[in-house]
Amino acid sequence: MRNFFLFIIRNYAIILFLILEILSFWLIFNNNAFHKTYFLNTANAVTGDVLNTYGNLTQYFYLKNVNDSLLAENAQLRSEIQQSRQLDTVHVYNVKDSAETVLYSYIPAEVIYNSYTEVNNYITLNRGSKHGIQKTMGVITSNGICGKVVTVSENFSVVMSVLHSDFFTRVSVKKNNAQGRLVWNAEDPTIAIMVDVSEPGELTTGDTIITTASSQLFPSGIMIGTLQGYGRDEGSNFYNLQIKLSTQFSKLKYVYVVNYLRKEEQQQVEEEATVNAGN
Repeated sequence: MRNFFLFIIRNYAIILFLILEILSFWLIFNNNAFHKTYFLNTANAVTGDVLNTYGNLTQYFYLKNVNDSLLAENAQLRSEIQQSRQLDTVHVYNVKDSAETVLYSYIPAEVIYNSYTEVNNYITLNRGSKHGIQKTMGVITSNGICGKVVTVSENFSVVMSVLHSDFFTRVSVKKNNAQGRLVWNAEDPTIAIMVDVSEPGELTTGDTIITTASSQLFPSGIMIGTLQGYGRDEGSNFYNLQIKLSTQFSKLKYVYVVNYLRKEEQQQVEEEATVNAGN
C-alpha cells in the first residue's frame, strides 16, 4: 500500500492530466452532438473493419474446407459415374451395335436427423418422392455406404442405417473377390461384420472391402471399409471378418440416394427364374 501511494505522489501530474483529458473528452462528446456522432461513427467503422477482417479470415478457412470437401466429392462422383456405365455389345445378324448405358443416377440430399447410438438406427433426409426417391434405394456418401430408404413421403425420406440390426448387403474383399454379407454388430458405430465368408483366401489387415455387383442397393466397387481382423465362426465352416467402416456416421451431413435404373427389370427376371425353376 505504501508503494502505491508513493507511485501516485511521484506521478500525480501525469495521473491528473489523464483524468482531466478523460473528463474533457466526456464533456465534449456528451454536450456536442457533432463530436459525439463523429466519435461513434469512427468507433463503429473501426469495429466494423475488425469484424469484417475477422469474418473474411474465418470465411476463407471455412471455404477452403468446403472446397476441399467438394473437390473430394466431385472426384468420387466422377469415379462413380465411370463405374455406373457399362458397354453393351449386341450382335444382330453379325452387326455389332455398341452403346454406353447409364445404370445409376444419384439424388443429393441433406441429413436432417441421424441416430447412431441405438441398436436400430435411422437417418432422415430432406428429399422425398417428388425428388425421385423411392423405397429400397441405396444411400451413400463420398466415403462409403449409409443404408437404404425404407419410408418415403412427398418431401422427406427415412433411411435404415447400416447401423441397424436388420440391415445387410452383399460385399467382397477387393483384392481376391471373397464374398459375404455385411451386418452390424450392434455395438460399435465404426465397426461392422462381414459374415458367411466361405473361402476368405489370404487376408491382410487393412484390406479394402467393397460392394458387389450382386447388390441391388449400390453400384459395385463402393467403399465399405477396411479389414481389422477375422476368424472362423464357431460351429460352422464360415469366417467372420471385422470391418472398420469408412463412413463416419457421427458426422453425416450430405448423402446421395442411388437410383438403380434397371432394378425392376432385374427383379422381374430373377422372379421369373425362381418360378420357372419350381415348375
